[in-house]
Amino acid sequence: MTITKSNRINEIRTNLLLSDGTTVQSRSSDIIVNGSNVGFSLDISGIELAEAESIRAQIIKAIQEATDFEKISVVLTSTRKNQSTSNEKAKIQIEGVGKIFLVASGKGGVGKSMIASLLAHKLNADGKKVGIVDADIYGPSIPHLFSLKGKPELDDNKMVPLENYGIVVNSIGFLTEPSASISWRGPMVSKAIYQLLSLTNWGKLDYLIIDSPPGTGDIHLSILQNYIIDQVIMVTTPQKISEIDVSRAVSLYKKFNVPILGVIENMSYYVIPKTGESISIFTGDGGNKIASDHNLDLLTKLPIDPRISIACDAGADLSQFSYLLDTIKLP
Repeated sequence: MTITKSNRINEIRTNLLLSDGTTVQSRSSDIIVNGSNVGFSLDISGIELAEAESIRAQIIKAIQEATDFEKISVVLTSTRKNQSTSNEKAKIQIEGVGKIFLVASGKGGVGKSMIASLLAHKLNADGKKVGIVDADIYGPSIPHLFSLKGKPELDDNKMVPLENYGIVVNSIGFLTEPSASISWRGPMVSKAIYQLLSLTNWGKLDYLIIDSPPGTGDIHLSILQNYIIDQVIMVTTPQKISEIDVSRAVSLYKKFNVPILGVIENMSYYVIPKTGESISIFTGDGGNKIASDHNLDLLTKLPIDPRISIACDAGADLSQFSYLLDTIKLP
């Protein structure tokens, strides 16, 4: 990049002011150039998102008029005031998204994807605009649960999420063959998560729900280090082995100072259709134990219901079961 281009961009950033009196230049990262593309990040901590999006549009327009770059990217970042420290880096603010909920466990096979889907349906039924991103890179199941296939189209170099049942969805499952084995290491995984979250045109959403994978590895660290998470919902089953793994995951989220809304115990009991009697299938009391040990709320206990299993296998509309989450108060 020539000195002239660099000076022009810095001059634009110096002359543009935010409502708190700071300049865009004082809140911007170094300029990064890749061929005919240029970009930098803008820290919008303490600034309303609407104002930040407006100033970003002004920046891009001014740079377009002053230079010949083909693509100009301004990534909005932010740090929560009540979580920031002097050495904490700013986190990415996903354009157009209000709150981000993460459904997590640390244990596989506990029903995270089903509960993430139920949560999306519940919020949608409450009149909220909802999106769901499948962050389980190695075993994406959200596309099947929403009966969606095909690759997202591109709009201004961003993916347009697919939609069904009034909920917008993106997943690595749309970009790979259903039977393909994905064996990526950390850097590739982090890049995929960034593309799914930040390089997707989510439009205007009240809530974005992240369906996380099992464990506490690279995917979780990439999300926690780079994005603001408003609430985590932990999912367990009654068994001791699930309780152990979920407790490890709780410790990770607390380490990153991420608010945990509470714990859902899935597969807690089975209701005999003829008698209405509830019986326990599995031993243990994982939900109550995790809630007690970590000073969390036990949000609800969900039954084993063959009807839900059939609906999930068919990719059917799960809104008929969203009443199961009615006792949960969502912020």
